[in-house]
Amino acid sequence: MADTQPEQPRTETAAHSPSAADGSATQIDRHTHPGFDAPATQFGDYELIAEVARGGMGVVYRARQVTLDRIVALKMILAGRLADAEDVERFRTEAEAAARLQHPNIVAIFEIGEIDGQHFFSMEFIEGVSLAQKLAAGPLPGRVAASYVRRIARAVHHAHKQGIVHRDLKPSNILLDVEDEPHITDFGLAKRLGGDPGQTRTGAILGTPSYMSPEQAQGRRDIGPAADIYGLGAILYDLLTGRPPFKAETPMETALQVIHNDAAPPRLLNPRIDHDLETICLKCLQKNPEHRYASAAALADDLQRYLDGEAISARSFNVLNRLARTLDRSQHDADFSAWSGMLVWMAAVIGIEHMVVFLLIHSDQPRWVVSAARLIQFVLLAVLFWVNRRSRLLPASSTERELWTIWIGYFATYMFVLVITRLLFALDVLQAGKNMPGHWQECLPYPFLSLVAGMAFFIMGSNYWGRCYVIGAAFWLLAALTPLHLTLAPLGFGLLWFAALLMLGLRLRRLGQPSPDTPRPSPSQNATMLYKQQK
Repeated sequence: MADTQPEQPRTETAAHSPSAADGSATQIDRHTHPGFDAPATQFGDYELIAEVARGGMGVVYRARQVTLDRIVALKMILAGRLADAEDVERFRTEAEAAARLQHPNIVAIFEIGEIDGQHFFSMEFIEGVSLAQKLAAGPLPGRVAASYVRRIARAVHHAHKQGIVHRDLKPSNILLDVEDEPHITDFGLAKRLGGDPGQTRTGAILGTPSYMSPEQAQGRRDIGPAADIYGLGAILYDLLTGRPPFKAETPMETALQVIHNDAAPPRLLNPRIDHDLETICLKCLQKNPEHRYASAAALADDLQRYLDGEAISARSFNVLNRLARTLDRSQHDADFSAWSGMLVWMAAVIGIEHMVVFLLIHSDQPRWVVSAARLIQFVLLAVLFWVNRRSRLLPASSTERELWTIWIGYFATYMFVLVITRLLFALDVLQAGKNMPGHWQECLPYPFLSLVAGMAFFIMGSNYWGRCYVIGAAFWLLAALTPLHLTLAPLGFGLLWFAALLMLGLRLRRLGQPSPDTPRPSPSQNATMLYKQQK
């Protein structure tokens, strides 16, 4: 009789299947690791019935634990016996983090072990579908979505009290049982609060871009419970609108949107959403962690108030709130943190030069002396730029190229305004009126220069720092006021430039100072990006 091979477990679709919108059940989806051999039907005390999920780190089987005669989900490390220390550590971190948590809405861990070099853990098997699979039919009614997230938030708060941050909350990691009760699973990226600070390197980006918090997308080390509150808000957003807050063509583009952009108000995508529910959702999705709910329990309480028809605690975002958020928005800080010293020196040069020009004009010095003073200013600015950027004189990124375009356009317009006003004087097109001071020709360009500077800063407000809107408006106000006292125009223009550059320089210097509890990565350490695959 011929030898028979052990029957291999079949593949089936169940609650642990990764057929969600983002296509993953654990970490980075990829092809089966070459070192992974599917075990035979019997694996220790477990009888494998069917494969139900496969992700970047592990493969999950529906299995029967023989001694206890119960159905479990058995997860094995995908790399098998070839797993390196980092894979094993992350796999065990997931198992140990979930094992510490005993909550009806968190998938329970039964056993953690190793058989013949194959690491595994068994957990509660949830019969049903994932929240992502339920979303495939479209957005959920507001009260249904709020009820799901309220129960999930209670479970997340329990995890936080036990010192565990999930860091990868998303619809495909929420399993719904036959009674429609949600269960959190996949603690593969979980972080233990107060644990080893070296477990996650600065610059490592862990999570699913469409659902990760801005601080995760930035690769920051100080990830806390606020990151999970953002994740809960992203889940609520997805349930209400049928799409995550951010999703671009690539994971990197999505992460950049998470960092820099505000999510579209849910009611723009689904007008049927209740206003209070939108307010709760947007509070969770605040860029600044301090502006989110103080805890997952506070979020759950507000959702309960909404379900009970009571007034919610979250404030609606009125015009003033949105204006404040716009002014506080900051982008590309890391790209320009090295510019702080240069901007402070430039502020001094421009302030002093305009004060000198003001004194020269009022002492009736020859026009060539005033022009020479202006020329010296540009020479000094060029020297400062060369000294600070000699190794990278040309823009090194698209962000820098955009900024260069703005200011090259400004300086070109500056020179054209001076030349054109001189020509108008020379051609007698402009002539002094009876109320004009004797040196009005030197002062006339400043209202127009203020308008151009205001436009340049206003453009920067949308792309760099929201407070640049205020600086731009200040230049426009100066342009409107200088005709009333034209002789003060050089002084006012120079002082406003001095204040603007000094404020920008000091702000960048402050942002460039490392937090005392956040060590810098070594120069040779490249950022590691462990993004979940999106489909």
